[in-house]
Amino acid sequence: MSGLARGDRRALWLGALIVTPVLAWRAVVAPMAASVAQQEVRADAAAQLYAREQALLRDGPALTAALAGARRTIGAELPRLFIAADTVGASSSLAVWVRGAIAAAGLRNARIEGAPAVPLPGALFGVQVDVRAQGSLAAVAGWLSAMERGERLVSVRRVEIVRTDDGTIAVSARIQGMARHGVR
Repeated sequence: MSGLARGDRRALWLGALIVTPVLAWRAVVAPMAASVAQQEVRADAAAQLYAREQALLRDGPALTAALAGARRTIGAELPRLFIAADTVGASSSLAVWVRGAIAAAGLRNARIEGAPAVPLPGALFGVQVDVRAQGSLAAVAGWLSAMERGERLVSVRRVEIVRTDDGTIAVSARIQGMARHGVR
């Protein structure tokens, strides 16, 4: 450095004074700050997880009782489901059950066609059939009541009632039954 002019030496020292803190910031301080920020995020996540786990431990007995109640309810409702190996089998079981209810109500000219299955919450799915039949108003009302209040979990999703030219009532409905996979 002795061969440099005084102004050049001053420029080098000034450059070193500016570059050294920038290099120190980039090489040491910035990575440490990023690491501290990551540790804070991890600590917050761990604290939230710990709080959730503590809540589960605190609520454990109530959750166990709720689970037992849910199992009892499912056990009681299980005979009301249509159980089959697949949706086609469950849909067929629904069609047979609906056909029996139609005959018991006194409706005639029944036509039953399968409709697409719909997913339901949990392990359940809804099987559907479209129904067309004719009969008296009392027979139609009795059949609809049997659909909604029968021994199976069935609901009427859509219904259309029309008086025909010969004075009878024509009913068209979509019936949905609750089903689950299994072998009965």
